[in-house]
Amino acid sequence: MGIADDLHKLEQLRRSGSLTDTEFQRAKTILLENPPAINAIPMSPFVEEQLAQVRIQNELERIDREWEIEREQFRMTGRRGRTYIPTIGTGIGMAIAGGFFGVFWTVMAVMMAPVIPDQPPFKIMKFAFPAIGVIFTVLAVGKGITACVRAQKYNDAFLEYKERRLRVTSPEKSGQSESDFTQMA
Repeated sequence: MGIADDLHKLEQLRRSGSLTDTEFQRAKTILLENPPAINAIPMSPFVEEQLAQVRIQNELERIDREWEIEREQFRMTGRRGRTYIPTIGTGIGMAIAGGFFGVFWTVMAVMMAPVIPDQPPFKIMKFAFPAIGVIFTVLAVGKGITACVRAQKYNDAFLEYKERRLRVTSPEKSGQSESDFTQMA
């Protein structure tokens, strides 16, 4: 007899009036908090092995679900709203390309400064154009560094995820016996 059967019997007793709603809730809570031990039921070795495999599969599925949630925090949004997992190469590329463009802009703006007239509407452009290049350079390099840091954190988290899976699938490699695992489940 399983928990479902016990709950069904409790529900029948409540409907028949043998249990009040309060008594039903109390009995249901006790039953759910202290389910009958599955080890109390004698099982064949084949059933025990199958049960252990089901527990392992459930644990792997739980780890995979947690990883899917965790990996979302590492995603970056690119142009057109597309998200991606950054790589160190992407971060370096962003820093180099954006930095190169920003430096190029700044150099060109500084070289053009003597040609710009000193009249009031144009005078501010002598400083604004080079400043735009410097700001662009700083932002591009910062974005590249951020992508590299996030990529490294992603790689570390991915390795930890793989180790968690390995501990479940190969308990002897992690120093954990399979009986320890089944007791956790």
